[in-house]
Amino acid sequence: MIATPKAAEQLAKLPFVQSVQYIGRDIPVKNPPNRSAKSRTPVTDYPRPAGGGDFGYTGFQNSMLNLMPLHLGGNRGNGIWVAVMDGGFTNVDTLPFFDSVALSGRLFPGWDFVERDGAIYEGAQHGTSVLSVMAGNLPGYFVGGAPEATYFLLKTEDTGGEYPVEEANWVAGAEWADSIGADIINASLGYTHFNDTTLNHDYRTLDGRTAIGSRGATIAAQKGMIICNSAGNEGDGSWHYIGVPADAPGLIAVGAVDHDAQRASFSSMGPTPDGRIKPDLVAPGDQVVTAGGLGVQLGLSSGTSLASPMLVGAMAALWSAYPEKTARQILDAVFASADQAGQPDNERGYGLPDFTDAWLRLGHFDPYAPAGRPQHFFSFDRLGGELKVLVFNNYYAAIDEYVLLDTSGKAMPFDRLEMKRGLISTITLSGLDDLAPGVYQMVLRNAKRVDRYAVCVWR
Repeated sequence: MIATPKAAEQLAKLPFVQSVQYIGRDIPVKNPPNRSAKSRTPVTDYPRPAGGGDFGYTGFQNSMLNLMPLHLGGNRGNGIWVAVMDGGFTNVDTLPFFDSVALSGRLFPGWDFVERDGAIYEGAQHGTSVLSVMAGNLPGYFVGGAPEATYFLLKTEDTGGEYPVEEANWVAGAEWADSIGADIINASLGYTHFNDTTLNHDYRTLDGRTAIGSRGATIAAQKGMIICNSAGNEGDGSWHYIGVPADAPGLIAVGAVDHDAQRASFSSMGPTPDGRIKPDLVAPGDQVVTAGGLGVQLGLSSGTSLASPMLVGAMAALWSAYPEKTARQILDAVFASADQAGQPDNERGYGLPDFTDAWLRLGHFDPYAPAGRPQHFFSFDRLGGELKVLVFNNYYAAIDEYVLLDTSGKAMPFDRLEMKRGLISTITLSGLDDLAPGVYQMVLRNAKRVDRYAVCVWR
């Protein structure tokens, strides 16, 4: 509620009002929205780095999360709804990076909770950079973590100042996202100190139960959504700790690592005053390649503000592979895949996730890579009497025959399989309830070539 000081005094006297708290200034409403929608002409002519592969300039940062196999398997965020809360998304309605998501009807301006209007394609380039590492899609030049997800853009941050009302906006944005059925929320925002210093948080506030934003985030994290929030950029400053609402239990506070997967010096640390480990996970956040402000320009940005959407893009790609899974199941696999899952600390949390590992865990696949043939990738699933083999096709147009041979040379069922070059395909053999553990030979054959690979099977 917005009230003058005198009105606030009167409100406090009402018998059903427990307390009235000042949380900052009011922002004048601007109606109608101060930017009309723009038309798009897709860009097809843009530079591609030599040897950059499908990801182009985002290849290294995406590879740190081992995201390529998920994309090769066709899992690029399709069907997953992501809400993005930030301070504005300048030029997202015109930049070529977002042609793909916009022209396919997967980009929605939500609401500006600061000025209370529908204008979100203005205010800050920050949100544009954040969105780009998730939704950007210029193949061979710049590809985000989940270019086929659906995005809802919300402006909750007042870029003209810092007040606790922005925490209330964060909560309102999360409620909005929950109401439309969002699967994941990214918020590259955090609050510790304000323009009115009497409202500043102190370390004791970071218990997940005190600050407005933390209380709301704790509730939001119980609604079946995955919520990721930047941990903060105070690691090398006097504050040192994470911010609000990164302290909320259930919310994934995301720290930043550098190109060597070490904690970036600026990345905020834990623990919370009640002893919980924070951050929860880390992702690339130092010198991250992002969309620039005009055309197909690129930029370099650093901060946990980039680490959080890097993680969210990968989360959306993973969830699109198993849409029937719950948020908890997705998170469990991601945490289990992280590089210090067994020894979490308050600098990198549970560590840097490996999303191919999480993908295989969720599908009950056990990884097996044939020696000396890195262009192929095999795994298997023994649930339900089926053997599933993932094969990365680097040269087959079609496999005329795939045969599983036991040690005596006896053949199992086979069939014809159409494959798309450069993608991972799944070969499924059914009716194998009685298949004994052991080493088998998978034979792939067409008119031009025959390849044989060992597949280890155990229960």
